Amino acid sequence: MPSEVVHPTSSASDDEQLPYSEFPEIRKTSNFVFWNRTRIYIMVLTLSCLTFIQMNTLTFNFTVICMEDIVEDHHRVYNYTDTHWFERNTEKSLLFSGAAIGGLLGLVPAVPLITSLGLRNVQTISGIISSCGALFFPLAISIGFYTSFLCRILQGIGSAIMFTTVGVVPGVWAPSSEANTFMAILSCALQLSNIICMPVSGLLCESSLGWKSIYYLFGALTLFVYVVFWFTYTDDPKLHRNVSQKELGKISTGKIEKIKESVPYWAISTDPTVLITWISCFGGNMGFFVLSLYGPTYLRDILKFDVRETGFLSALPFILSAVIKFTAGQVSDKLTFLSEKARFVFFAATSQIGFAAGLVVMAFTSNRLIAQIAFNFAIVSSGLNIMGVIKCIQLRCLQHVHFAIAVISFTAYVVQFLAPIIVSIICPDNTSDQWTILFLFITGIIIVCNAGFPFITKSEAADYTKPKYRTIEKY
Repeated sequence: MPSEVVHPTSSASDDEQLPYSEFPEIRKTSNFVFWNRTRIYIMVLTLSCLTFIQMNTLTFNFTVICMEDIVEDHHRVYNYTDTHWFERNTEKSLLFSGAAIGGLLGLVPAVPLITSLGLRNVQTISGIISSCGALFFPLAISIGFYTSFLCRILQGIGSAIMFTTVGVVPGVWAPSSEANTFMAILSCALQLSNIICMPVSGLLCESSLGWKSIYYLFGALTLFVYVVFWFTYTDDPKLHRNVSQKELGKISTGKIEKIKESVPYWAISTDPTVLITWISCFGGNMGFFVLSLYGPTYLRDILKFDVRETGFLSALPFILSAVIKFTAGQVSDKLTFLSEKARFVFFAATSQIGFAAGLVVMAFTSNRLIAQIAFNFAIVSSGLNIMGVIKCIQLRCLQHVHFAIAVISFTAYVVQFLAPIIVSIICPDNTSDQWTILFLFITGIIIVCNAGFPFITKSEAADYTKPKYRTIEKY
């Protein structure tokens, strides 16, 4: 593609031209610069990548209700009289937890790998691993439990970087005035993955293609989108050929200068603001992942919807949540008359109070319509929490936010691992009364974990961030 050499303007001072000490005096840029909106392309591309790796971990949560052919073939076609492993709840629970175990394994090297290899490389490797976990899952199921469990672990490893990416990319690619909107949109990957996965899975499950086609489709699309990501994403806007000098100036102004330094793990881990944010996330994630993992089961077995209805009704609250979250990001960016703490506390409190209220209604109602409305309301409310806890931890940790968010990811995968165990203990017979107890138990966890958040958190940057950064006041 033809390119042009862009020189800094002669009217600005040297300090204004070179906000980063290492910024080159001459940049080569493409003639096509996305109308000075390359950051929007990066946002959409990253959102697509995150959506697909999350979809690969979710697919089993739905297809488990339409995989009866495995057991039927075992008994009818092959005339086996023993119990197939897919008929045992222990193996099914382990498959539910497999993605969480993979996520935990993937998080261990995530922070040092991002520091040494960069987000682009680590994200691409994660996407390829996730794609393999999806593409080989149907074959793994036919071989046996252990190969199936391995594929679930691969799906989890691939998604391990998701929360870290949501926290890091806006700090690199979004102008300060668009950071909240950028972050809100990227975090919609959680919602979009359900919006796409559930109805598509419902349609394919009941079609002649069957449940296996879902894994082939999602795995192939994941591989494709990550190839595009590899060739068109950069870890720094100034290294991207399609970023114009004008857009680079907008992105850079007010940003933190990137200086390689060690992460102060102990200081972050003993910061009261960070600790209460991690605890708050644990409580919120416990509710979210129980509904996300077992939403289809609840809709089908308790509310008695059929498979196709379950697919669309499982996606509905995530559609609403994505819309509300996008609006909330824009609103937050415009509420400049409020302090940063007032904004993130408002969104966190609104999210978790609404979430708990939805669960309480689900616990006590026997009306199918009211239960469905409460189910939607709870998930929509949970989506606002990204504007609360994640924004808080970004403001507090600044250049070290990738570690703080990696811990949030760790707690999320711990929750995903614990959720099937909790559900199997409280709801062994999958009755309505048992689900009532489960919803009240989750409500209690949400309240306890979030009670201290408004009082303990601070919006000011921590001392461990201050010695090694400087703000670019003007580009």
